[in-house]
Amino acid sequence: MAAEDIKTLRATYSAFQRSEGEELPEHVAHDIEWNLPEAVPWGGTHHGPAGIQAFLEIFHEHVEGSWADPDEFLDAGDRVVVLGRMRGRSKAHGTGFEVAFAHVWGLTDGVPSSMRSYFDTAPVMAALRGEEPS
Repeated sequence: MAAEDIKTLRATYSAFQRSEGEELPEHVAHDIEWNLPEAVPWGGTHHGPAGIQAFLEIFHEHVEGSWADPDEFLDAGDRVVVLGRMRGRSKAHGTGFEVAFAHVWGLTDGVPSSMRSYFDTAPVMAALRGEEPS
């Protein structure tokens, strides 16, 4: 991956942090495949900018906070791995959570075309139920 690919992903995360869904088409492929753990309400596979917008809406129905705060962008050959933290508070209960994540991105011609998200869902689901994460 080139430095330009990492720059593109930084801009993508910035758009997500602002929750500006209207910016998504300019940051991702029209047929992007977005995979998140099934255990969370916004999990599963989402396709295209409309699927990502739907994911963001479901996330923000349940959570007050940003979806992802990236810390490191790692060149992994034909992929970029982003390590960071997901922090939030349950809108229903006010219970907070913080979990580390790893996002594995694929880019096609310099445009994000796939993303697979890995994180511990137990603290997130506990917070959504109003339980203090252990």
